[in-house]
Amino acid sequence: MKAVARYDPFEEIRKLQREMDELFSSWFEKRMEPREWGTAVPAIDVVDEGDAIKVIADMPGVDKKDISVKVDRDVVEISAERKEAKEDKKKDYYYCERSYSSYKRVFRLPEEIDPESAEAEYKNGVLYITLKKKEQGRRKEIKIK
Repeated sequence: MKAVARYDPFEEIRKLQREMDELFSSWFEKRMEPREWGTAVPAIDVVDEGDAIKVIADMPGVDKKDISVKVDRDVVEISAERKEAKEDKKKDYYYCERSYSSYKRVFRLPEEIDPESAEAEYKNGVLYITLKKKEQGRRKEIKIK
């Protein structure tokens, strides 16, 4: 006697659900990885230099005026916008294209810093932020009243 496979009307739905789960999973994984401008976040290096922490961010094509840096005790927030417009006018031809990209990156530092001593410099498409570490373990003698 031959075994007959039973028809399961929900098998096609489960197969479609697995395919959709796989599609969305791979889409979200790709979105979480740093990539080039326009799709995700530029690369950032955080370097401990002993008495200071240096943050180096690659930001090609961004005007200095379009960059914002905010620092707190142990948090850095970098946001930027990049706008570009191309226009070509000829006798019977007109071409105009605009693009806009922005991002905001917030990350925690390995140690507390002194926000008042923070300095930033932007040159050749690279942002350099120097953050002096907060002095730790300073002893203070308290007078008894």
